[in-house]
Amino acid sequence: MTKSPLPPGEHRPQETFLAAASHEIRTPLNGILGTVSLLLETELEPAQREYAEAIRLSGSRLLDLLNNVLDYARLDASAIELETEAFCPVRLGREVMELLSPRAHAAGLDIAARASVLPMPSYSGDAGRIRQILFNLVGNALKFTESGAVLLDICAHEDGLEYRIIDTGPGIAPEDRERLFEAFRQTSRQDAYKDGGVGLGLAIVKRLTDLLGGKIEVTGEPGLGTCFSVFLPLEKADLPATHDLPVLDAVVGIAGLPPATCLSTTAALINASARPVRIDVSSGYVPPDVDVLLIGAEQPEETVRALARKAPALIVLRPEDRGAIARFKAMGCAGWLVRPLRASSLIERIFVVKTGGLPVEEPEKLTGAGRVLIADDNPVNAMIARRALESAGFTVTVASTGIEALEAAKSMNPALVLMDLRMPEMDGFEAMRQLRAGGSDVPVIAVSAEVNADIERQARTAGANDVVAKPIEPQALRTLAIKWTGAAEKAGAA
Repeated sequence: MTKSPLPPGEHRPQETFLAAASHEIRTPLNGILGTVSLLLETELEPAQREYAEAIRLSGSRLLDLLNNVLDYARLDASAIELETEAFCPVRLGREVMELLSPRAHAAGLDIAARASVLPMPSYSGDAGRIRQILFNLVGNALKFTESGAVLLDICAHEDGLEYRIIDTGPGIAPEDRERLFEAFRQTSRQDAYKDGGVGLGLAIVKRLTDLLGGKIEVTGEPGLGTCFSVFLPLEKADLPATHDLPVLDAVVGIAGLPPATCLSTTAALINASARPVRIDVSSGYVPPDVDVLLIGAEQPEETVRALARKAPALIVLRPEDRGAIARFKAMGCAGWLVRPLRASSLIERIFVVKTGGLPVEEPEKLTGAGRVLIADDNPVNAMIARRALESAGFTVTVASTGIEALEAAKSMNPALVLMDLRMPEMDGFEAMRQLRAGGSDVPVIAVSAEVNADIERQARTAGANDVVAKPIEPQALRTLAIKWTGAAEKAGAA
């Protein structure tokens, strides 16, 4: 049930309290998580690394708990107003999977998205709340999946859009499914211990799905994994296609890719009219008509070398494995791709290698990648972001208020701005508005300890190109900065 909206500019006392409490609690917690992430990138003794990993795990669980409690309280305290905008369902799903991929890879899990058809139609709806639904469901799947993969299926229907989150976790017994969406309930005491939470994530998903007029279903059996299906009755929009793949006349061998990545890759190749062929890595046999091989980076070195001699090969690796690219090139690989794969990058790379184009190169370290302006009044958060970006070759300037950020932007002409939304004297929203009013088109990433659909909408309206929540893993921040500064293209990133 929605609450009647208040006059513009007015807020219920509960909303004001939740917003203030959320920011004040999250800020020091983000500092803890960000600092320990930087610590884990340094040389540590085994015992020190174990202690640091324990801090990160406990902090991450606390942040998840805090997010769920505050989100659930906000649903009760706030006037629920839905927004309508045109969005690409594939891009939205891919953003969620890329954001959660560091968590998946750290747990040894594969993560990927698969589209039922490309190009996929765009839809009109509340993209921010749909993103929150997907983030909670995919995050929940990662939490309870100990081995294997999590796959996001994106399915277009004439009367709406469906997202299916499929995992290889323990599964859910039929008698437990009815309790899943009740607040403060876990399916078992064992799950409560594993989760470390209070059972609010799925309750939030159910309330948001109902709010959007959709329905959510759960299938799967104990020991066979789980599938959460969310159907949303949305009308199609008229955005131009963003994933219209070219025709790829090629036979592509798939050798040792993780399960979800294999399914996602196969679908993308079929959508591009290519013919995927599964390669048995144990036998090493590659059919003579295979044009390009895709090889999982987890395969033994001798396997990679042997396969790369039989056909031009692209190695498929995780973002954190980029440092091994030179070693894979020495094994005979012509190029590389990074999981989770983007369909457009996949098809482009295969075409380049098939036609004898130059192999993909990457320097040992990005240098001179551009100037980045960080606007953040919290010195710990600013230090974390600065250290992470400087290690990737960026030159960084820090401002502590919106006014300082505007002055710095005029004098340094940055390639990218990271704009905290809560700052003294002038907040990030006003700083972005003035920056855009002055004619600047520099990419701006709005950063906040609290991100929800309303904050995201306000930030984009003020001029943000992207909106991300703290804490940002150092590697995720570097990837984001490379993407928006264009250094990704210079370095041949996927």
